[in-house]
Parts: sequence; structure tokens; C-alpha cells
Amino acid sequence: MSVGQLEEEEITVTSFNPNDHQPQVEGYLGRFLGEGVRLVGAQELTKSTRDAPWRLDVEVGGRARSFVLRLESKRIEHEYRVLRAVEAVPVPAPRAYGWDATGEALGVPCFFYDYVEGESLLEQMLAGQPWADELYIDTACTLQSVTRDQLQAVSDLLAEGESAADVLEDAYAYFQANPHPLADAAYARLKETQPALPETRFSNGDLWPDNLIVRDGQLAGVIDWALAGFSDPIFEFLLPFFLRPTLRGRGIEERYCQRMGFDPAVLPWYHGLEFFDSWRWVRLTGEPYEQHTDESLEADLARWLEES
Repeated sequence: MSVGQLEEEEITVTSFNPNDHQPQVEGYLGRFLGEGVRLVGAQELTKSTRDAPWRLDVEVGGRARSFVLRLESKRIEHEYRVLRAVEAVPVPAPRAYGWDATGEALGVPCFFYDYVEGESLLEQMLAGQPWADELYIDTACTLQSVTRDQLQAVSDLLAEGESAADVLEDAYAYFQANPHPLADAAYARLKETQPALPETRFSNGDLWPDNLIVRDGQLAGVIDWALAGFSDPIFEFLLPFFLRPTLRGRGIEERYCQRMGFDPAVLPWYHGLEFFDSWRWVRLTGEPYEQHTDESLEADLARWLEES
């Protein structure tokens, strides 16, 4: 997922609070889970760039269960349909229920899915757990091996996808309207040294280890499918190493390339593209991208130019 894709996502956060509408929520869940649904409590999960989902703790026939309630957002139907489609592929994803396009049940379009218990794979990677590094590689390779034929049910949602060349041109379009000599130099170098790029591959659209939930050292589930589709596989895989530079230098990127049949020699080019695309985003929004600021990204890009 490029930062350009984030730009297209509108933040649409409804004021609906499940705790204030217990009968409606219980009735909605009961239509898909059966009789005897009781809402024990609802907690708003951490807001993302796309929406603010709710964790619902409920009793179903006396049995405790937890779900995530997705409310009105720009790509809510996309996420629901993709989640249903990937039930047939070998990657654990939460089961989705109850697509309500009209908002008849709760007043806004919504669906819900199983809450995945566990902890973030990112935490384990940052803690230096070797098994976590390998699990990230394994999961990425499995996701990126899913074919279009396996996703026929959502073929109308999954366009050709964004290649690394598309990311480069989209980023430079901003700098053509907002000129900067460093951007011109970086674009020229990236175009001049652009390697043969891989075909786009499938992923959940946000292949960030925080979206990989683990339990007892095993992958329990992949979450956040709102941007699922086809994109440049290397660019998608490298996001954690850009946002958390301490993960670099452990050979994770190189082992991934070897597993996928990509030449690790292309990695420096992709690092330059990450700096270039992220610098565009930060200048466009006027806000930092995680720890990356306008000044730090300009310095990173200048350093990459010197070393490339």
C-alpha cells in the first residue's frame, strides 16, 4: 500500500455508539448468530486512517464471544466481500457476517467479524524473536501467492493494481506541481535505475505486522482488509522496515526476496522509492508520517542519492 492509496481514503467515522443502542445491536447480531444474543459491552478500538471499529463482547446462548463491528466507511463493502472471498484461501482471516448495505439495522452500513484474540506480530519482531521474522515472511509469501482465479467472487473489486512504476509516477506528479530540485534529481535517478519490476500480487492491502495477530507462536489471523487488492509485492512487504528501521539488517528483506524469486539487489531502489513517495505525502498533508518528517525525509532522500 502506497501513501497515495491512503490519500484516497476518506475518514468517515460515525457517531454511533453500540452501548447506547443495545436492543438494536442485539437484534442485528441475533439475525446472524441465532437466538439469545446479549451485548455485554462495546469498546471503541484504536482509530485508524479509515474508521473507528468497535469490539463487541457478547453472550450467544450463554457462551462468551467477541466480534468487531465495522461501521460506515468508504470501503466497507469492499472489506466485507473480500473477507468472505478469502475464506477459501490458506490464510487465516476473521469470518465476516451481516452485511447491511442500507443501514436498516443500525442506521449506517455495517457488518461484523470475529475478533481475533492474540498479540501483534510486530511486537514480537521488535523484541527480536527469530520465529516472528520467519512468520512475517511466510505470511507475506502465502498471501502474495493467492491468484486471481481463487478470488473470482470479487473479481469486480480487484483492478490490475498499483505497480511500483505507478507509485513513482504518482509521487512525481505532485512534485511537478510543487517543484523541488531534489525531487527532480531523485525522480531522474529512480527512472534511470528502475529494475525489472515484478507482476502485482495479492495482499490484504496493509501488510503491516501489526495486522498479523499471533497466539502461542502461530498466526491466529490477518486483519484490516479494507485496501485488499493487487500491488507491487516488494513495495508492500518493505513497509515495516521503513517505519521501523531497527528491523533492517537482520536479513528479513533478503530472505523474503529469495523465497519469492526476486533479486535482493533491487532493494536499494525500493528504499529510494519509499523515501520519495513518503516525502511527497508528508509535504502534501503537512503532517509527519510516523517518525518521518519533511526535513528527515528530504535528508534521507539526499543520502540515498549520494549512495545510489
